[in-house]
Amino acid sequence: MKPETIRTFKVAVTLCLVCSVVVSSLAVGLKGIQEEQKEAFRQQSILEAAGLWEEGGDPGKLFKDNIKAIGLDLEDHKPEGDDLSAPKFDMAKALRDPKLHEEIPKQEDVAGLKNVEIYTVVYRVPKEGPIKKLILPIRGKGLWSTLYGFVALDVEEIEEGPTHVKVAGLTYYKHGETPGLGGEVDNQLWKAKWPGKLVFDENWDVQIEVAKNATTDYQVDALSGATLTSNGVTNMLEFWLGDSGFGPYLQKLAKKDAATQKDAATQEAAARRAVIQ
Repeated sequence: MKPETIRTFKVAVTLCLVCSVVVSSLAVGLKGIQEEQKEAFRQQSILEAAGLWEEGGDPGKLFKDNIKAIGLDLEDHKPEGDDLSAPKFDMAKALRDPKLHEEIPKQEDVAGLKNVEIYTVVYRVPKEGPIKKLILPIRGKGLWSTLYGFVALDVEEIEEGPTHVKVAGLTYYKHGETPGLGGEVDNQLWKAKWPGKLVFDENWDVQIEVAKNATTDYQVDALSGATLTSNGVTNMLEFWLGDSGFGPYLQKLAKKDAATQKDAATQEAAARRAVIQ
């Protein structure tokens, strides 16, 4: 081998090694910042779904000021309190740990998930007092990817019955759908079609759907040229708002609010009688 060739080879190897070290160092050094940015974007998605996002705002501060996260057991649908640091609330870890997830029967797996975590986190607005909005995590298969997002529900009148529950917003923070087609789930014009749509019929059956030429209060126009992604959105809403997802929790919330309203009315009537006497 000629000396020039050996020198060229040495230079190339040295350059590759230096570049590898630089890239690896940057990846490790910037990992913390990347995780912070991911969390900020996720919080922004929650705020957008709830209609609380302010363009140019600080996601962390807006989230802290307006939203409270609550751990929820999806098996018995009881809140698990405010301690969300436990691994059982890490969805990615839960889906790898057989103790923290359960397999979804094939006939019920309309969203194409295979497994569902036992513990999850939901978000309420406002932080204290009667709940006006609930922001629920959703995910499901589209055409090319699993879409991760949030649906916000207006539950201010939930004690009046299931037909009083409306969508407050829908956002996605992670997916791999085709830009300009299924990727239009990020389009603000399409997302603006969701607020005010009804969710359940009088029997708590999920009725909301993405449909071609939407005509009813339960339907939102399909994405043009993205039938499978549109169907995926319908399917994940059916799963997460139904009996296998948050449906039983919402029904418990409705009964609790109705009971609270009844107690308040009883106390008010008693107070009036006391004044008259």
